[in-house]
Amino acid sequence: MEGGIRAWEGKVATGGVEAGMAFFTPAVGTLQMVALAWAMEEGSRRFYQGACERLRADAEAARLLGELVHAEEEHKRGLLAGYEHLAGKPADPASLVQELAGTGSGDTMEGGVPVAAALAWLEGKDLAVVLELAMGLEINAYDLYIKMERRVDAELRWIFAGLAREEQRHLERLAGLLDRRL
Repeated sequence: MEGGIRAWEGKVATGGVEAGMAFFTPAVGTLQMVALAWAMEEGSRRFYQGACERLRADAEAARLLGELVHAEEEHKRGLLAGYEHLAGKPADPASLVQELAGTGSGDTMEGGVPVAAALAWLEGKDLAVVLELAMGLEINAYDLYIKMERRVDAELRWIFAGLAREEQRHLERLAGLLDRRL
C-alpha cells in the first residue's frame, strides 16, 4: 500500500463500464436492484462475522471485522429504508427475499462471491490474506455501487452514492491494518 496508486505494479482491471454488473442482470428495476444490494450486504455481514470468529485471537483484527459487521447492518437498514420509500409501503427482510425470487438471501456477498466458499477458503490463511480478500470485496462493492448509482431512479441515487463512500472507508481501514501489520 505504501506509495499509493503510483507504486502499483500489479494487475489492472479490464472490461467495459458494465463489467461487474452481471449479478444484477435479473434486476429489471430499481426495487430489485435495492433488494439484491440488501442481500449482498447481508452476505458481506455473514462473511465478516465468520472472519471475525476465525481471527478472534487477534484483538485488533477482530475489532475491525466486528465494526464491519455492524457497518453492513447499517447498510442493510439504509437499503431497507430506500426500498420502503420507493415501494411506498413498509418492508422487512422477508419482503426483500421475496423480491429476489430465489436468487439468494445473503448467500452471496459483495463481489458476487458465495459466503460459504469464501469462509472455507479462509481456513488456515494468515491475516494478510484475509485482509487482502476483504479489500478485494470492498473494491468490488465500491465499483458496483458507483455503477448502480447511475442506473437507479434519481430519488434513490443518494443511497448508492453513500454506500460507495462507505465501502471506500472500509477499504481504507482494512488497508491501514494491513500496512500496520506488514
